[in-house]
Amino acid sequence: MSEIVNLKELKRQIYLYNSEDGLVDLAIGLVSFGFGALLLVDLPAMVGVLGLIPLLTWYLGKRYLTLPRVGSIQPNQGMKTQFVGFSVSMIAIGVGVLLLFILAAGPETDLLADHSLALFGFVLALVISALGLLMKTNRLYYYAMLVFLAMAIGEILNKSIDSVDVYLLAVIIAGGLIILAGIIVLIRFLNKYPVVVMEESR
Repeated sequence: MSEIVNLKELKRQIYLYNSEDGLVDLAIGLVSFGFGALLLVDLPAMVGVLGLIPLLTWYLGKRYLTLPRVGSIQPNQGMKTQFVGFSVSMIAIGVGVLLLFILAAGPETDLLADHSLALFGFVLALVISALGLLMKTNRLYYYAMLVFLAMAIGEILNKSIDSVDVYLLAVIIAGGLIILAGIIVLIRFLNKYPVVVMEESR
């Protein structure tokens, strides 16, 4: 009976918090890439539906790729540097916001209005960093900084470049890089852990 309870708890922990399968990476990357791509092709109405894609990626991936490997997965308990990573990412993003405001500040500058996209990136970075803290996944802090930098730099360059929407291009590139990282993590996960067939007692 105890083994059944432990197996169910292990499944719950892996389903909710295990990030070794790269599914959270793919979800973040798809949202970022899809956001930029849909706006670039002038389909802003579809952005609201975009949230279904990472949810399906998460649910189907966990169900068909992660859970069949429950018996061979050894949850990593050694990530004690998560708060250090979270703090470093918050400091880096905060310094970035401060520098953005200092460089862009002027007598007639409305920072909130003129840099709303960068602030949006800052909020997204906070959410991604909080997710990294919750899931004890340090690489999410890098994704947070990448998303913020893409949106902040893209917004700044957009004001001087008229031939292409640099902001959307930067967001798409950031999303593509995160998707690529997620695919690499997922492939490593699939190679590391074989599918385990086990029968649960009822």
